[in-house]
Amino acid sequence: MAAPLRTRPRLAVVGGSAVPDVHELFDAGSLPGRTYAVLVQHPRSSLTELASYLECPAEMVQVALDRLGEMQAAVRFDVSGVTVWDAHAPEALSEAEARRRQQDTANMHAAAARLGETFRSVRRSVRGDGVITPMYETRELIAEFEDLQRSARKSVRMIERGPYVCASEPAERLFELKSSRIASGVRYQVLYQDTIYQDPDRLRHALAITAGGAQARTLPDPPLKMIVADGERATLMLHNDERRGDPMGLRIGACPTMDLMTRTFDVLWSLAAPISVNPSEPLDERDRAILTLMGLGATDDTIARRLGMSRRTVVRRTASLLERLGASTRFQAGVQAIRRGWL
Repeated sequence: MAAPLRTRPRLAVVGGSAVPDVHELFDAGSLPGRTYAVLVQHPRSSLTELASYLECPAEMVQVALDRLGEMQAAVRFDVSGVTVWDAHAPEALSEAEARRRQQDTANMHAAAARLGETFRSVRRSVRGDGVITPMYETRELIAEFEDLQRSARKSVRMIERGPYVCASEPAERLFELKSSRIASGVRYQVLYQDTIYQDPDRLRHALAITAGGAQARTLPDPPLKMIVADGERATLMLHNDERRGDPMGLRIGACPTMDLMTRTFDVLWSLAAPISVNPSEPLDERDRAILTLMGLGATDDTIARRLGMSRRTVVRRTASLLERLGASTRFQAGVQAIRRGWL
């Protein structure tokens, strides 16, 4: 029994005109697809022969052949006064369709980019006078980061974590801006995600601003990314994908949300450990043993006896380890050492 036949043409509408769907050629459930497969197997077949192969009325086969002609998948010609049909190569047809679809995709992306600019422009123009306003573009976020730091009179609180919106050049510019503002007397507190120890460039910047007078600490996974200037203005980053329709960040003025952000920063700051000034210096076995015993709660006297060292040497090495780990207590030193894989 012959399979059910679909004779209604399927057309994709592109740019206001109907374009044949080449996928129909390779659809064994459609009559054009079955007709094309028969032509591939039996080239130069007449209408009568095709109707016989397909077990289908000649009138329906003619409709399918006309459809294949529209798709330039089959060609007709006369042989000794008899009209016969043949198929074009399947690979050539699929490659041509792939090129057409690539062009359609490129056109779609170009149109989306034009509409996207209008999308963001319209939303920027309807901010209103609210104290919380959205930002939709990377360049707008970076400009706001810079403006907050330039306008700060007393203090800047920052939480820096990935994902980062700055390429190398804007990141270098922001580092120079931080340095100049610190030099002018603005108090900086910068909280970094502790993956900074695996990022040489950002670590270099962090250590440089610390040497210049900033305070810097680390947390394993700060829950947000933000900057607060003088406790009066802030920017909160939401994500870094400019293609999304929702805001990338929020500009926040004086309001209860501003107060909440300041208090949140202060809590996270209290939980963080000071950044290490020389994290890449190797740790010898004697220091590793001291850290292990410190983590077990051993006193300096106990550590000296266990390791056969003088108490003065233990005290000196302990102070050096605390400085290297950016820790103010033995507990913080143990946490930082574990984070860095030293223990």
